[in-house]
This record gives sequence, structure tokens and C-alpha cells, in this order.
Amino acid sequence: MRIIVIIAFAIIIYLWQQSLYRRIWDRHLTVSLSFDLPYMHVGEEGSLTEVIDNAKFLPLPVFHVKFSTTRDFRFKDQINTVVTDSYHRNDAYSLLGNQKITRKLTFTAEKRGYFHISGAGMIARDFFMTRTFAKLLPCDSWIYVLPERVRLPELDTSLSNILGELEARRSLVEDPYTFRGIREYGPEDDMRRINWKASARRQSWMVNVYGFSALQRVKILVNFEPNMMLRTEYMEELSISVASTVAAGFLEKSIPVKVMSNGKDILTKETGEVDFGAAAEHALTVDKYLARISSHTGIEGFFHILDREIKEQDRESAYIVVSPYFKQDLLIKLDYMRSRGMDVHMIVPYFDIQERTDWRPYMQGLEVAYVET
Repeated sequence: MRIIVIIAFAIIIYLWQQSLYRRIWDRHLTVSLSFDLPYMHVGEEGSLTEVIDNAKFLPLPVFHVKFSTTRDFRFKDQINTVVTDSYHRNDAYSLLGNQKITRKLTFTAEKRGYFHISGAGMIARDFFMTRTFAKLLPCDSWIYVLPERVRLPELDTSLSNILGELEARRSLVEDPYTFRGIREYGPEDDMRRINWKASARRQSWMVNVYGFSALQRVKILVNFEPNMMLRTEYMEELSISVASTVAAGFLEKSIPVKVMSNGKDILTKETGEVDFGAAAEHALTVDKYLARISSHTGIEGFFHILDREIKEQDRESAYIVVSPYFKQDLLIKLDYMRSRGMDVHMIVPYFDIQERTDWRPYMQGLEVAYVET
């Protein structure tokens, strides 16, 4: 009889705990994933913080947190991971009642981009390990991995040459903040320049005379269409790094920079641009724009940008074209822009196995060794 009572009591306990876990296993249970910084550069070390908070009395003897992220993050801790087209992680815990666990996962970013963790799965088992409960939690964790800066003597030389030409060819415009004096009004003068007090004193129209300041600004146009179908992804990444480095170089001189490309944004799925800016933080804006590029619209998309600029006839900006593509159809358009008085320069990343034919004076090459992968 005693055995029957014990068995009945055990069954009641088993069924009761099973019912309890089914009803409240996920009550006051939270899981959060967050990158410690909003952005980092390629090659730098970052961390992802995982927080599990079981704010109730019921323990979770077996608890798993599952999530996926890019395989371009190399985590130091590779336990309970599977790497396929993505990095899949399955962390196991044993949670007591009212317990909070925080774990920091350190990784190195091996590729630029915008990376997002949209959800995490949690799996728990009851006290007797007979039932499994699962739930998917929404998550909004993201990080920018900014482009790697290029450190090549040839690029430094190209930037110095372009800066020198900018200094030599810069347009001079009147600066309303540099007052030089007063002179008599002429028929070519704008009425808004009249100095009314001086005119009343001299009994004749007098106008203000201003000094001049150098107007400098740069438009960086980036094309991702390759010249040949060899290691295209490498050449695209190099073009992005060159554009980032060039933009940073001009911004260090407080020269306003605008960036346009035929690249498609991973968030909007459209092409975009970064408008003029000269502040120090503008370099970050440019790098974030370049980090989000995931594909491109081809050479026709780049020609569309050039045609729009040709129509605008902007002679107050210097154009820096970054393009691994240097076939005749592109060069003819750039030749035409220069013939119309537009200040055009071209930086061409290319492999050492490529022939340089019909090279133009405004083209500056960045030769890199071709290595088969």
C-alpha cells in the first residue's frame, strides 16, 4: 500500500511540475543580445553581450539560447557552434530561480558590412527532462563594420597630386565675411551690396567690396563594375576601401566631400549617396554608407550617375572617380566631362596581369598582385 501511495504521489508531482512548466516556463524570462559598440573597423576586436534573466522562482535546469550571425565574425569561443553560410551558436545554461547571467562573446570582424541579429531562440526542459519548450524572441541588434583603410604609397602619391591640382585650379569666389572696403556703385553691382550709411555721407551710391576665398569641394564617384571577371569581390572591396581612404584624406583638410556610387544599400535595396559635409564626423557617415553596400547596378547604373553630372555641369567641384573598370565607353564619358571644363581625376585599382591600354593623363593606377584563390 505504501508503494502505491509513493507511486501515486510521484505521478502527481510529475504531472504538477509538467503543468507548471508548461504554463510559466517563459514567464519573466528574458534574453537579450547586444553589440557593445555601434561600429568598428575591419580587423578590430568587438564583443556581443548575451544576457539571460530568469526573474521568477521556477528554475530551468536545462536552458539553451540559439542565434545566428554572419560567418565573417571570428569568435574566440567556438564551443557549441556550427559554421555554414552563417555562424550558428547554441549556448547551454542551468538557471536557478531569480538568476541573471551575463556572458560576453568576443570576436574579430573579418569583413566590412552592416550586420543584424533579428531574433534568438530559447529552449527549456522541465525538471524531469521529459518535456521540451521553445520560443522565438525578436531581437534588434546591429553593428557596422567599417571599410578598411588602404595603406599604399601609390594612393598617398595620388592624393597628394590631386590636392596639388586642387590648389592650383581652385575657383575664387567672393567671401561676404572678408570686408575690404567701399567704392562707388557701378552698373554691374548688385543693389544688395549698397552701403547705405556711406552713401548718405558721400551723397552718392557706394557699395561694399569683399575679399575672396577659395571654394573647394570634392565629389567621389565609386563604380563597382569590374574590368575583368577575376576576383571581382576582392576588387569591389578594394574600391570601397580606396573611396573611404580618399574621403578621409580630403576631410582631414576640411574639404567638403560628397560620395555617390552604383552600389545598392543592403537596407533600402536602392542606390544612394552621401551629401556634402566637411565636419570630422562626416568621415563616419561616409564609411557607414560604404559599409551598407551589398551589390551594384552595373556599369549602366554608373553611366546614369555620370550623365546626371554632365547635365549639371558642375565646375566648382573636383571629381574623383574610383573605378576598377577602365574600358573605352567609360573613358569617353570622362574625356567629355574634362572637355567641358569639369575637373576629373580617376583612381584605378587593377591587377598586375591586366594590360594598361589607352591610359589617360588624369588616370592614376593602383596596381595589386593577382593571386588565385
